[in-house]
Amino acid sequence: MKREDGFSLIELLVAMAVMTLLVGTAIGALYQAQNTTNAIAQEANTQENLRAGMHFVVRDLMQAGEGIPAQGISLPNTAAGVSTIKRPFGGTFPGNPIAFAAIVPGYQQGQNATTVNAVTNAVLTGGATDTITIFYADNSLVSSAAGPGGVAAPPLNSYPVKQAAPATPVCTGSIAATGLTVVLAPTCFTLPGTPTPVQAGDLILFSNANGTALEYVTNVAGQTLTFSAGDPAGLNQTGLPNGTVAAINASAVPTVITRVWMVTYYIDAATNPSKPQLVRQINYPGYPAAAPTYPAQDIADCIEWMNFSYDVIDSVAPAGTYANGAGDAPTPAAGDNAFQIRAVNALLSGRSEYPLTTQGQPTYFRNNLSTQVSIRSVAFVNQFNTSATAPTAPVP
Repeated sequence: MKREDGFSLIELLVAMAVMTLLVGTAIGALYQAQNTTNAIAQEANTQENLRAGMHFVVRDLMQAGEGIPAQGISLPNTAAGVSTIKRPFGGTFPGNPIAFAAIVPGYQQGQNATTVNAVTNAVLTGGATDTITIFYADNSLVSSAAGPGGVAAPPLNSYPVKQAAPATPVCTGSIAATGLTVVLAPTCFTLPGTPTPVQAGDLILFSNANGTALEYVTNVAGQTLTFSAGDPAGLNQTGLPNGTVAAINASAVPTVITRVWMVTYYIDAATNPSKPQLVRQINYPGYPAAAPTYPAQDIADCIEWMNFSYDVIDSVAPAGTYANGAGDAPTPAAGDNAFQIRAVNALLSGRSEYPLTTQGQPTYFRNNLSTQVSIRSVAFVNQFNTSATAPTAPVP
């Protein structure tokens, strides 16, 4: 009898086993490739958030102190030297300073850090994060029209608001004795200015031979700036003896005004605790109430931690030495202050937006980014002896 062609049961079972093995291997490789791709995407997302956040922090730190007097910006304070200026995100500044330096540290002054358990999705709370506040002048603000003699768009601080006669050019503006209003002469500066017009919510620095003062713009109408009491910062105080426009105002003293940016960084872990965000706040939020001029800006997602330390020139040691060693001071120690900060060390820590599954257990990808920024407006100090300061060597 002729044998029919075909496979035996044993051959069929072997073939099926081989096929199952190949398919299982292919599926496993595909699953692993998918996990790898997902991990790379989450890692890239985390790195992108960290780099974006650090980019803004470094950019503002590079401008810290630009156009700010070396002695800082005086704040309204009592005869006992007490200031109650408010922070943009609530409360007062650490130590209630009576003058703002270019950088105001906020060691553990921020919200408590939050993270998420990847297995249970429970929100976990950690210690207090840092904040930092940075000041610099807006030297890009120029007039909306040509100035005296046809000078094209002079900056706001080119000419005094008021002058002692005789003066050239003549800027016949005025400053109210209480500091409530400032009227600018259109021949010297035409409001609202450009490229970013002066508006409610701006901070204006007054400087003259008597000192400095900072006020909060509450209204702009024509050539008049108004600084009404009750502003969100608590800057427009006329009854205090120090640090106010009323205290430095004098009819015969030329006074120059400059717009100043106050930039604060903090982590917002309250709005969405499972996805904390790095926030950049210009000046103060919430004013006017209907449409805030400078709302908070979320610049990076899933930033769980922010920390700063400072290189602080010691007030008693020789110039160029540090109080606690270079870069390990979370805030100026007693006897030193923020005016002695020469460099800032910034650290951001973040995690992936979504969990990864590795070895059957979900987990988040985490990374951090750190850098040091020398504050160019205050970083240059004499750290070496020169021929004028070096001791004379004895003659052999």
